[in-house]
Amino acid sequence: LAAIESLKKFLQRPKKFPSLEAQKLWKGLFYSMWFSDKPRPQQRLAADLGELFLIIPNQNYKVFCASFWFVICKEWSSIDHHRLDKFLLLVRRVLFNQIKKLKQEEWNQDLVQQFLATLREIPLSGSQKIPNGIPFHLIDIYGDELERLLFEGIHEEEGDEEDEELAKIQEEKKQAIEEAPLKELLKPFEELRKTALFKPLREKIRDDLLKDPRLIEWNAVESSETTEAKSESKSEAKADNSDDEWEGFD
Repeated sequence: LAAIESLKKFLQRPKKFPSLEAQKLWKGLFYSMWFSDKPRPQQRLAADLGELFLIIPNQNYKVFCASFWFVICKEWSSIDHHRLDKFLLLVRRVLFNQIKKLKQEEWNQDLVQQFLATLREIPLSGSQKIPNGIPFHLIDIYGDELERLLFEGIHEEEGDEEDEELAKIQEEKKQAIEEAPLKELLKPFEELRKTALFKPLREKIRDDLLKDPRLIEWNAVESSETTEAKSESKSEAKADNSDDEWEGFD
């Protein structure tokens, strides 16, 4: 705990953080997780490391994000199956807090674009240097972490609630969805679905993320029915235009 508090004070300094220094720091933090043996300390450490993104100054946000992804992608192939679960948890906690920082800053457009650029440049680049386990894991957790973040603080207790209370909860959820740039946050995945050389990766993005019923409900992605309807509409319009063209005398 003392080490984490000291690290937070260091990271909060309003001073430019060089990329190489940030990578060295994340390499050290990677190995702090590596040598953490028991489940509860691992869970605490993953949460603490993820929350570092909440206190980083905005000017250092991109380099701190990029350094994490650089190190985790570089070291991923060295992780044995005994250690895999705790690093999957670390990625989950980091992703959540990287996006939570954006919400904390009221979806600042510059920060949003920095986050998306980092995803495009490293874990979702489609590069053969990136282990497939990383984008596959991101696809698995992205919808869950967005949902957890969007509705964080909106208390929905089990049991019978008054209609008025239910309406209030639904209104809070609707507002949270409207405030978040969900379509923007999904663009790196949509782009990778079109460009990835690895077919199972393209299919996983399509089937496990872009067809997620929650994302469709939030209007973050279009349902397959809507996409097909648009395609049919375009085809019909093209046919109508073709019928209207004068092709000369027979």
